[in-house]
Amino acid sequence: MLSMKQTYETDEVTFQKLRAAGIASWDEQADPSRSFETFIMRPFLEASLAQLGAPLNTLSALEIGCGSGPIACFLASRGLAVRGIDVSPTALVMAREQAQQRNLNVRFDLADIVKMPAQEPAEQYDLVIDGHCLHYLVRDDHRAAALSSIKRLLKPAGQLLIETMIAHRGLVVTAKYRIDAMGVLCIQTDQPEQHPGAFESDGQWFGPYRRLLTAEQMLGELRAAGFVVHDHVPVPQADPRKPMLFQIRAGV
Repeated sequence: MLSMKQTYETDEVTFQKLRAAGIASWDEQADPSRSFETFIMRPFLEASLAQLGAPLNTLSALEIGCGSGPIACFLASRGLAVRGIDVSPTALVMAREQAQQRNLNVRFDLADIVKMPAQEPAEQYDLVIDGHCLHYLVRDDHRAAALSSIKRLLKPAGQLLIETMIAHRGLVVTAKYRIDAMGVLCIQTDQPEQHPGAFESDGQWFGPYRRLLTAEQMLGELRAAGFVVHDHVPVPQADPRKPMLFQIRAGV
């Protein structure tokens, strides 16, 4: 049985299952049409890299919540010096395996962006990439700590690239889920003791799962944390009832 963990720490079990099943990345288990190379964020990253003024082989990048490494490996294949961090040991084992198969030199570390503000000295990067990490951070203090870390880790002229899930007017929450006014999405569970903040509703237990802010709330949160938003684009999914993706380029 898992010990009590925060919501964003519980995907270790999922990565163990993916590795046992021979599935290389999170996107593949969510969408069988995807592969390690055709990850969801790739078009946004390709467009963002094309806009950079400096040669890619002179730039450094940090990916937070790197999972099994598709984004980190993509960036390294383009010549960037890349570091990926995650809280899942199994995800990092998979990431190192994938990088080795591609003859890519990527640094993968077991680290928590929520707890990094206390770590000194800080390296700084030209790019910090959030490929679907922030929406895992449910609590306000965790989100604030993560954004504080990112701000400290980003070079003064660097860019923060975010692709995250957001709530919208057409969002439909099924019976398996609950969502509150603060955008905390909870999922039905038969192990409430393993979910900090679990509650009972209609005879079923629900535990915090994701944080789905609106676009306006997401932008406000970034600005309040000291970031300058350069541009942002909402991306509807094929099923309009699901959360939208939100792509953001920001700096400090």
